[in-house]
Amino acid sequence: MKKTAFLHIMVAPLTIAVTGIAIIPRRAERALLDVEISATGFSRAFISAEVQLSCRRLEDILRKISPANDSQLARESATIAHWSMTSLKTTSHLPTDQYGTVLKNAQRVYSTSVSFDIRIRDFSKLGTFASQVSTLPYTLIHSVRWALTSTTRQAYESKLRAMAAEDALERAKDYAKALELTAVWPVEVKEAQWGSHDPNAVMKVQEKAMDMRRSVSDSDPAFADLFFEPEEVTMSTRIDCKFEAE
Repeated sequence: MKKTAFLHIMVAPLTIAVTGIAIIPRRAERALLDVEISATGFSRAFISAEVQLSCRRLEDILRKISPANDSQLARESATIAHWSMTSLKTTSHLPTDQYGTVLKNAQRVYSTSVSFDIRIRDFSKLGTFASQVSTLPYTLIHSVRWALTSTTRQAYESKLRAMAAEDALERAKDYAKALELTAVWPVEVKEAQWGSHDPNAVMKVQEKAMDMRRSVSDSDPAFADLFFEPEEVTMSTRIDCKFEAE
């Protein structure tokens, strides 16, 4: 009787590369105000004095609504969570025409500015505070951005990673099922950057910015009637994964 030989062919597992995505929306916990006090003129001493005067007035407002001490009760009852300011910056230039040529008899122009980073905890006081700031000369609120606290972001990092991994696995299983493969297992997981310059970042917080649409100054009394509605802040992360299936 003639024997038949069977050749068993080993087929390498199929590699499936997918990206797992996780997104968690949360209500904003902080309002971040970008405030600038600046002036331009021919007298360096005059504009510097004017800017410094407005700075002192804003600092007085901020101190009154900042935590009185470092206790938890003081922090939770204060309107301001944190604020900081840059040092006074002064630049100068000689006016030029459209070709870059200095104008004849041109007088040197000076510009002086200070920027404030202000973080509001109590949103119900945001409109009132913005109204007070708007009365200060040479003052401009560039934007209000909504954000989460670092404590909240850190609390969700682990959950975001797990959600992204589960999403990647489900995607890989979907491809395997469509190709009539039954076994799926991971072989590589890599945290991916998503809009971040930090190579170690695993989470991106999208702080939605809201422009004021107009300059804020003491000539804009309507600003006092503005109402700020906190926006949703999205925490997200993604991972690049490779799976094998057969």
